[in-house]
Amino acid sequence: MKQTVLVVDGDPSCRDALRAGLQSSGFDVAVLYEPDKVAKRVEVERPALIVMTSGATFGSGLAALQTLRRGGDDLPVIMLGEQDDVTERIVALECGADDFVCKPFNVREVLVRIRSVLKRSGQVALEEPVSRSPFSFNGFELDFASRTLTLHGEPVPLAQTEYAVLNLFTTAPGRVFSKEAIAQRIWPDKQHRPAPVGLWVHRLRRRIERDISAPELIQTVRTRGYVFRPGIDTTSLCSSRMRNNAGTPSVMWPIQSNAR
Repeated sequence: MKQTVLVVDGDPSCRDALRAGLQSSGFDVAVLYEPDKVAKRVEVERPALIVMTSGATFGSGLAALQTLRRGGDDLPVIMLGEQDDVTERIVALECGADDFVCKPFNVREVLVRIRSVLKRSGQVALEEPVSRSPFSFNGFELDFASRTLTLHGEPVPLAQTEYAVLNLFTTAPGRVFSKEAIAQRIWPDKQHRPAPVGLWVHRLRRRIERDISAPELIQTVRTRGYVFRPGIDTTSLCSSRMRNNAGTPSVMWPIQSNAR
């Protein structure tokens, strides 16, 4: 399956050059003109990586990056600087950019940087167990080959880390995983504090629980961590979702930052 790169830039010559180079290198390419629409776009169409202008000519890419990071989204982002400015580079990196390239750029260099960032962000060892059969629970199906989740055949958007956490839970339903163990399994080569794990568990719950205030699939075990307990009656789960479906299905609620 091809990886999709979202190119966000109002400059058509920049977009076209990147699109041609990426497509010839085996990537799928999506384009967006305005950075302030990135957050909504990635909820609908989840790319593997974003290449985005940092300047304010077509809307602030830095502001869009900060919005993603404040929401806990670790989607890889490479910023394109409007000029060779050290301050702009430092600010972008401090805001959470994974890399920074100045305009005008060499497309081949950008491709090398994209592959490098994707390789680093793909350290989640649990992301590609393609030999595993899909895991079905409560109307959901987690497909490991495509790294996708569906509910009764309808796609449920998952951020990279949400997928990795759910993937880990499916390897041992009923087992209690501490925050430290989850962090170590998902980010084996990084020094992550346990705190972000709670955020990602909270976000995953918003995707799959019928009642986020009383989670049944992912339960908290006080002082120990979290346990995944699939097997709730799918009929009651489905009917509950239908009763709550006044507009947007609960599994499609936007990510919020008020993690418990």
